[in-house]
Amino acid sequence: MKKKSAKGFTIIEILVVIAIIGILSSVVLANLRTAKEKARIAIAHADLKSIATGIVLLANDTSEWPGHNAVDVVDTGASGNEVWDLGSPEAGLAQTDGLYIDWNGPYIRAASTTDPWGNNYFFDSDYNIGTSTDIWVTVIGSFGPNGVGQNVYDADNIIRILAATSS
Repeated sequence: MKKKSAKGFTIIEILVVIAIIGILSSVVLANLRTAKEKARIAIAHADLKSIATGIVLLANDTSEWPGHNAVDVVDTGASGNEVWDLGSPEAGLAQTDGLYIDWNGPYIRAASTTDPWGNNYFFDSDYNIGTSTDIWVTVIGSFGPNGVGQNVYDADNIIRILAATSS
């Protein structure tokens, strides 16, 4: 008589397979989070490029930048020159406040004024780069993943320079 061999897996084999699947899934999830964040950053860069095009069109029609700022002028330490919501009428990109002469917009879609983290894109004509006070630029930007902003600029900000000066 032949002895029948047992079929199936032992509990140890099953636990080893579960552990391997757990390790692989944690690696995949970590890479997925990184990929999502990189995608959001890429979207922000693309949005800023589109907004910059809208600003060029606004400047061509009205000879003004958002917030009725002078074109190609970089302020150095000015106050009140920022536009914190590029979809606002004051910005002149998605709608007008009625004070832009020869406004022929909208120059951007209102929906494109919010970054991938849910914060408004901004315009600032006295953005200081780095820790020194000798490089001032006019930018449009996003406060980045951490959302910290409104004159509290940090390393994760995503900006596009429109004009620069050094003093």
